[in-house]
Amino acid sequence: MARNYSKVSFQEEDIKIVTADYLVRNIDQAFDLWKRERLVGQVNFEQFCELLLPYKCFEYQQLDAWRDTLSIRFNRKLKAKLDYDQSNNSSYFVATQINGDISDSFSGTKEAETKKPLGLPFLNSSIYKVAYEDCFGSALLATMVLRSHGIPVAMDYIPQWEGKGGAHAWYTLLSDNGTFLPFSFGLTSNPGDIFFPYESIPKVYRVTYSANEKIARYFHDAVYKHPLFDLFEKDVTNEYTQTSDLSVQLLNFRLKDKYVYLSVFDSQSWNVVDLGIQSNGWAEFECVGRGIVYLVLGYDGRTLVPISDPFLVEKNGDLKYFIADTINKRDVCLQRKYPRSIAVADIEYRMVGAEIQASNDKDFSQYELLYKIKEFSYPDLIKLNPSQKYRYWRYLSGRNTYCNIAELQFFEEGKDCIAHGDIIGTDNIYQNNPDMVREKAFDRDYLTFFHSEQPDGAWVGLDMGKAVVIDRVRCLPRSDDNAIHDGDVYELQYWDRTGWKSLGINKAKGKYLSFGLVPDNVLLLLSNRTRGRQERIFTFENGRQVWW
Repeated sequence: MARNYSKVSFQEEDIKIVTADYLVRNIDQAFDLWKRERLVGQVNFEQFCELLLPYKCFEYQQLDAWRDTLSIRFNRKLKAKLDYDQSNNSSYFVATQINGDISDSFSGTKEAETKKPLGLPFLNSSIYKVAYEDCFGSALLATMVLRSHGIPVAMDYIPQWEGKGGAHAWYTLLSDNGTFLPFSFGLTSNPGDIFFPYESIPKVYRVTYSANEKIARYFHDAVYKHPLFDLFEKDVTNEYTQTSDLSVQLLNFRLKDKYVYLSVFDSQSWNVVDLGIQSNGWAEFECVGRGIVYLVLGYDGRTLVPISDPFLVEKNGDLKYFIADTINKRDVCLQRKYPRSIAVADIEYRMVGAEIQASNDKDFSQYELLYKIKEFSYPDLIKLNPSQKYRYWRYLSGRNTYCNIAELQFFEEGKDCIAHGDIIGTDNIYQNNPDMVREKAFDRDYLTFFHSEQPDGAWVGLDMGKAVVIDRVRCLPRSDDNAIHDGDVYELQYWDRTGWKSLGINKAKGKYLSFGLVPDNVLLLLSNRTRGRQERIFTFENGRQVWW
């Protein structure tokens, strides 16, 4: 999730407002917590100064008695647990109990109904009354709560995922054996849960109390200062994924700054994730995640501009540059403009097993089976060959699919327009949700869908009012609306050194979209000019789209 707040700067420096009494009390509390050696004996002095001693967890935190308030507010499970030595002496066990207590507090409570004031990342010790709607908010809260109990935790975040838009934040425990264990999914996870093994990670940063000398030099020397970088953060990418130090060849640009920026692509643009130094036509970056396509940006005196070819850091650490080969060209056949996620694939597969039936009996006591979807690669426009005219036409879902369908379109013989009739089918809808009624299968909106209450035997269709011949039907699955859709207009672009260059605009006919004269070894981007915003860079390899 992306941060839903910006970094504010209206608060005065702490040295101007913190009192000696407040500082001494916090120092005493931190040392008292550290004395519990069996619980936090793995914490050395340097880690103590970073994770337990600070009188605040983040910038702009109000200076109140947050340790007292939060340690009392979130101790229900600790007080209720069975008392045995191994658990009492385990920071891992105590952290899981506290984390569960925080999670339980935001399930159906009045606290969960409150909202966070706009523009502020976090507040004072009443922070627990705020229902956080994103991963950054829950990570901020949990870090404060766990530290108030003397549990050594830090907050980490990915500024930009590879392969999709958005960022992600979580908190990580310095465990009993001295290694950091992330709460990968925040309040719903335990420390050490598997951290997104299917995702490529470009960069991970840890929020710190001490200043980062590298960033301090950057702020002092840089002509242009990018807002991503914070003085109180450090790079911990090595703790999460295999990395490489990079030397990237640059294009011939006259830059106004020695600092350059590594970027990855989200759904619309290149976003900065790291900074480096350029010299003699090369850019140097440290600890960069592998299996990702990057682009180097530099400051030309007005703005950041591309100064390298896009390149892939392969899983073995090699660099592969994408430089358009305009001599060797080929045809490409495209199916989507954005990668299909696991969740989307599972939902779309619910079409398999469905049947198209026709009848002159409203209850379909007698019917003709005209088509059965046996695999997901069924045609966009399914041709039917009914033996006679029928009044009632329907889509009958397969087992355990809840009749999930986004659009159902029937076409009468000899007509190109979509047939109309009275909507009929299973009445009961999932959780009585008015946004999932059977009418959604005919509203021409590919993001709405019918969702029956019953998993098996549900159906939706049309009463044509009289017997007619339907010779074609289109069945569109519940999906993310990023597949190729018949009639929509698309533009294909490729990266040509310093920007996107159009390869033309085509109108889709069916599920697939073809473009000719596409250069080899290029980075491509497909946009739907009819509707929709999600887009993703890809290459075309061995007859298929490979997403980056």
